[in-house]
Amino acid sequence: MFRFFLILVLLSTGLSTVCSACQCINIERPCEHLRTDAAFVGRVIETVSTKHPVEKNSWTQGYSMRFVVETPLLGNLGPDVVIETGNGGGDCGTPLPPGSKFLIFAYKEKDGKLWTGMCMGNQKLSGSPDDEQTMRQYQELIKKGSASIFGHIFHARPSWQGADIRDDTPPRPYQGMVLRAESHSFTTSTKTKSDGSYEFSELPVGNYKVVPEIPKGLDFSHEYEDNYEADLTSGQCANINFLLEPNTRIRGHLTLPSGMESKTIEVVAMPTHVTKLNQFSGKWGFTDEKDRFDLWPLPPGDYYVGVNINSSPKPDAPFPPTYYPGVTNQKDASVVSVGLAEVRELELPIREIAKPRSVHFVAIGLDGKPMKAIYIQLEDLGGCGKLRERGPRPQRSWDTHCLRRVFLPPSRKPLRRFRKRLVLEASSDQCRNRTGRRAVRHGPQRS
Repeated sequence: MFRFFLILVLLSTGLSTVCSACQCINIERPCEHLRTDAAFVGRVIETVSTKHPVEKNSWTQGYSMRFVVETPLLGNLGPDVVIETGNGGGDCGTPLPPGSKFLIFAYKEKDGKLWTGMCMGNQKLSGSPDDEQTMRQYQELIKKGSASIFGHIFHARPSWQGADIRDDTPPRPYQGMVLRAESHSFTTSTKTKSDGSYEFSELPVGNYKVVPEIPKGLDFSHEYEDNYEADLTSGQCANINFLLEPNTRIRGHLTLPSGMESKTIEVVAMPTHVTKLNQFSGKWGFTDEKDRFDLWPLPPGDYYVGVNINSSPKPDAPFPPTYYPGVTNQKDASVVSVGLAEVRELELPIREIAKPRSVHFVAIGLDGKPMKAIYIQLEDLGGCGKLRERGPRPQRSWDTHCLRRVFLPPSRKPLRRFRKRLVLEASSDQCRNRTGRRAVRHGPQRS
């Protein structure tokens, strides 16, 4: 039997968490700061604390700053303007002191409000010769009438380090690769230098996509194709980089149980040599709108491929651990071998749905009364599914502990029907959930 503890985290109404640190993308050239909606020199009139709405009944703490615009550079600005920002620190906010003069870069949200932050390139101005030179530089860029794109191409080879994929050596520059910069009405090409760098200068204003002519057996990430695109106006530039890795991949199609609607499902490739699993082990990817998955980059080797094979079932993937070619016991699974730059195509059917279970409880506050609004985290004591040697292949041992976390929205309904017990016993069938992998940052932010 599994023993779980319920950890109850109290949240004040409307309070949301923020990141503990702000990390900015490296900016190499001033022209990158111009890829924004507004830029101006202004003096801060007032900075007031405010609550920025995130969604219904939730908000983040931040500031509204009013500026007198002295020198407009970009955007249709009036004599004064209000700029929003975060609280400072982890949310990348930058509340500025009244009376000071700044060069400000800001972007516009869907609601029309302008936002700025630590990573926007704002500068405090004191009237020094350096300030004047900075202003002339931006004014000349805006009047330039053309744009530019620059970057680097590197290549690397991934390898397994424990249960994680890492580059086996530092990325190396790729010399002599041809790249094209393509817009609706203009196309040009160039080659990378010995350090892997390239540049397209004096580009006509337009929306560009950079396309490298990569050799067979290599590829780059296509998860966010807009990373290789740039809509550029006068004086703007974009830094677009590529990391090439061997085209070693496992891809295929996932067939859901009969009657279940198509949904995004996580598929995992787990190397057979890994002997201890956790929810982040292996190489994972999500199915697309056609129920296809693509696991890349992968080091060559032998893999178990499946759904929920390194974690518990989730509400959006309520399936028992299912291995290729559609079995729920690892000893019946087929090992998928893939060589360097080889592509394996699989059909992975999901035939079973995990049986749902319910756990009822009540949370009692310090005043001895039931609590009305809580977040719930449910987890056991131990790792998530270790592998043990049982015959020729290692297989998951579900008599070890695994992780389960459930975050429920606050509920204001009476809790009389819930049991007053916080230490719960649960069967192994209940040990089938996990948290998502991606961090969620609340509030309008840009890095």
